[in-house]
Amino acid sequence: MSKSKVDISTELDGVKMRSPFGVSPHNLDKAWFPGAKAAELYLKYVNAGAGFVYIPAIVPGEPTESEKKLDFKSLFSNQQYVGRWLKVREGNLVLGHIYTAKNLFNFLPWAKELIETLRAKLPEDVPIIVQALVHESDPDKWSDHVKRVAELGPDIIELNTGCPVGLMGVVDTRKLPPEAKWGMAMGAAPEVFFPVLEAAVKATKLPVGFKLTPESGYPRMMYITEEAAKIGARHVVTTHKYFAIAPPDIWNGGKGPFPALDANCPADMGGAALRLSMYKATALISKNIPNINCFAGGGITRPEHVVEAIMLGAYACQTLTGVVQNGIRLITRTNDWLKEYMVKCKYESIDDFRAVALQYIKSTQETNFPYYVAKVDEKKCTGCGRCAESYCPAITMKPVKGRKVKQLPVVDQKYCSCCGMCGFICPVDALSYVQRK
Repeated sequence: MSKSKVDISTELDGVKMRSPFGVSPHNLDKAWFPGAKAAELYLKYVNAGAGFVYIPAIVPGEPTESEKKLDFKSLFSNQQYVGRWLKVREGNLVLGHIYTAKNLFNFLPWAKELIETLRAKLPEDVPIIVQALVHESDPDKWSDHVKRVAELGPDIIELNTGCPVGLMGVVDTRKLPPEAKWGMAMGAAPEVFFPVLEAAVKATKLPVGFKLTPESGYPRMMYITEEAAKIGARHVVTTHKYFAIAPPDIWNGGKGPFPALDANCPADMGGAALRLSMYKATALISKNIPNINCFAGGGITRPEHVVEAIMLGAYACQTLTGVVQNGIRLITRTNDWLKEYMVKCKYESIDDFRAVALQYIKSTQETNFPYYVAKVDEKKCTGCGRCAESYCPAITMKPVKGRKVKQLPVVDQKYCSCCGMCGFICPVDALSYVQRK
């Protein structure tokens, strides 16, 4: 089987996509925000092979004169369109980014111009997904807005009920304004979200999905998704950025670490650290609520991550961190890698491996834990002793002669429960687990 024979197309909400991979909706707080100018960026994604175009946070109303003129000096003075990125490290490892921002929205006129510009140039199998957002909890206002958004000609509508940007404007959570509490964080309040979702589903014939906020927590996210599917939601985005506070600068009196900012503002946490949370939501929702499509997003930075998410049930995958860290070419590399992977594994279509990993998602009560024992690979071991420095009662260091390594760990089988901690600690992977003799 050759690469030309495999089919990497997929469907989300019954809408065909030429690839399961594309770019997450993200803030357009740059000078190319309005309409046709924004299309230039999206077409770069499309030309790189993206399977969809994703337009964020379309809100009711008209842009101000300052916004129309791209008068950023005025916008900044009025506390508009302010954003700061911060790299989060653990040693040499980049865990992710923390981002703080103010108003980052897309007005209907800009969205109309953007979609019209894109439609003339998009392949038929690259659908447009748009996010609708209203900073109120009134279902009628959401219904009216969804109708207007549907008139723009998208293929799929998504309710932005998970983005934490609105929460960033308040430190005292007892004083959250409606736009912060019920606009973008609505997904954490089922009693508010469900009537809005029902109104949105009834307002259009287009498929409607929603963004699951991690602030809803587990297991409440399962309840929210299950009820949303009953109401008529077709897809759920299985993670989003967490609400966060950046670590203070301990060498500068605890000041905020954001560049060009004299405060440590509430923010959101994104990046590679989100991936395991995304897997959790994708797997558990796909396994238990199969009548809703999972749209996986969060922490995807490599092509392998796309396959992992699909194997856990995802119908499509989105990334922002991956493109930020690796460039737009990550889209092309991922599609090429995906084809090569499918040839190697003899998969002809995405459906051949979608959800195959769910059979292995089992509770600890359903699973047998074999009674194995740790084994030291003396050829790999450097004798550093880290495995014996933890609280394991089974490992001690013993001196050896005639070798460069002065000491080696010895495992007392009587006390080894095969917990795996020594393998986690070992910097050279010199420990494995074998059946007891």
